[in-house]
Amino acid sequence: MGETTLYDEDVYAWSEQQAAALRRLATRRDLPNELDLTHVADAIEDVGAIELHAARSFIRLILVHAIKSWADAEAPSLRHWAAEIGNWHDTLIDRLTPAMRPKIDMNILWRRAMHQADLDLAVQERHDARALVAEALDASTCPIALDDLTIEQLAAKDLVGRIETSARRSG
Repeated sequence: MGETTLYDEDVYAWSEQQAAALRRLATRRDLPNELDLTHVADAIEDVGAIELHAARSFIRLILVHAIKSWADAEAPSLRHWAAEIGNWHDTLIDRLTPAMRPKIDMNILWRRAMHQADLDLAVQERHDARALVAEALDASTCPIALDDLTIEQLAAKDLVGRIETSARRSG
């Protein structure tokens, strides 16, 4: 097997590095005009942006299901939500790279997750659970750190426990 490259290790960092290099080349006048390096750089940068967006989406989905699991502990969907958390966690572990970490704001994702959980619970007519979320959880500060989501063996019950602890402190 050959050497691993930055592309293999961290596609987000690779895309940023390659886009910057292409933008530097775009300023040169000795290259053929038909090379549209600015747009090629944008396209390569988009590769990393797509991966970052995917990682953020998986985090938000995990948080949504953890919130619903905490707020509606008797829901018929509880086991399904736990399975989804496990599936999304596995995918997150595969996609999250070191260069992405500083670009992930857990508090923003938490606010979005709380909003989505509220919408989901409204559709399911779980009014008591919606009220619990609105009353007991601090919408501005995520009680779950990114490191909590990236451990190898993540259990939905551990995330729910962190939310429970946070709710007790807020209440």
